[in-house]
Amino acid sequence: MRRRRAILACSITVAWLLPAAGCGPRPSRQPNLILLLIDTLRADHLGAYGFPADVSPNLDRLAAESLVFESCFAQAPWTPPSIATLFTSLHLEVHGLNRFADHRFADPGGGAPRVAVLPESASTLAESLRAAGYTTAGFVGNPWLDRTLGLAQGFDVYEDRDLSNRVPATLLLLAARDWLHTRPSGAPFFLYLHLMDVHEPYDAPQEDFDALWPALEAPAGRVLGQAELPPDAMDPPGLRPADDRRNRLDYWRTRYAAGVRALDRRLGTFLDELRESGLLDRSYLVLTSDHGEELFEHAGWGHGESLHEHQLRVPLLVRPPSGVGGGRLVREPAGLVDLMPTLLSVLEVDAPPALQGTDRSAVFSEGGGEARPSVFFSTAVVDRPGLHALRSPRFKLIVDLETDEVALYDVVADPGEHENLAAAESETVAELRALLSAHLAATAGAATPERRDAEVPPEVLERLRGLGYLD
Repeated sequence: MRRRRAILACSITVAWLLPAAGCGPRPSRQPNLILLLIDTLRADHLGAYGFPADVSPNLDRLAAESLVFESCFAQAPWTPPSIATLFTSLHLEVHGLNRFADHRFADPGGGAPRVAVLPESASTLAESLRAAGYTTAGFVGNPWLDRTLGLAQGFDVYEDRDLSNRVPATLLLLAARDWLHTRPSGAPFFLYLHLMDVHEPYDAPQEDFDALWPALEAPAGRVLGQAELPPDAMDPPGLRPADDRRNRLDYWRTRYAAGVRALDRRLGTFLDELRESGLLDRSYLVLTSDHGEELFEHAGWGHGESLHEHQLRVPLLVRPPSGVGGGRLVREPAGLVDLMPTLLSVLEVDAPPALQGTDRSAVFSEGGGEARPSVFFSTAVVDRPGLHALRSPRFKLIVDLETDEVALYDVVADPGEHENLAAAESETVAELRALLSAHLAATAGAATPERRDAEVPPEVLERLRGLGYLD
């Protein structure tokens, strides 16, 4: 009823996002920023990135109006360290959310579970925008983003409490709509939505599964050693076994793709409302993910367990105001660490010192900028703190500094990372290890001095348990 009264009072004519004159916020000359983050979304499961089935017509339409970054890499394969890097443009070794004992809640003293949280001295994207006059709001559906864990810095509104284990996009989008209508007038805004519909337990409506099955067969490519594994290994841990009459691998991969299809439909309505209200054309809209998902390519499920491409390569779409300059493929690679300096640059907002990402705003110019050789670093595998990856334009080096295990993949010739070339390409391994060593030395010198942790609230523990993070 509260929303209905607001609609009547303000005579909203377009999806109650565009207030009538004198009732609600007025347009700002400064572009707004809308960040849609779809948790666990692989880049290769959108049509804009070549997915073979019709799962994302609305996001593909958005891509046609956007700069589509061909290659974007997360700096961690699970949420807290990845989001911390996205929001601070600091590597994990610097902001400190790569501490694994804390993630597993190990407490030698037997006290309450604790987890590493973002240092207060780390400047966030939201803080920079708020200092520049932006109104900031976040609506998140992932319990790892509970405000007590440190990632709410800089938000005027941060809705993360009294929510179920996995908040559906419909509820978060409704809350965002309400906020868009009631936000303070005259100021530009930063809206962050963190949506969980693609995440386990892969429970999209049956209609979305049926629309893809059985035409969608093994969409994620071949699997190493599949013939040597027992059939029940092809069911994600903690989820019910697949119907034995179906190929289990195809079944669960289709379940994941159905989640993309269902969320695309829900987002389509929201994007249409933004278009019709005029807000979309007055905003930069960014769509990305915090990490991908393994769909049994290397005999495993989920995320946080390896540094292969399927867990690190994420979509990145950036739609400029009015779509001007959109509809282009950006071949210059990027990392989530680059988002903060790039977005602050295009919004003409001063960036805090010591950001570690690269400002890639040159790609927004008419000429599109020039591709620059880049390397990207990733780490924070949940149970292997010594595991690091370096991604160059051609090669991926994965090395465990604790066990000295090394893998090298030619990701151009072998995008599925099936053939380990470490023995045959020893010189390349040495060169990339030297770059990794230099990176680790530099980040150690820049590490935030104060390390913080916080007790995990019991309700957050329950929500994490509901998502399969805890036994």
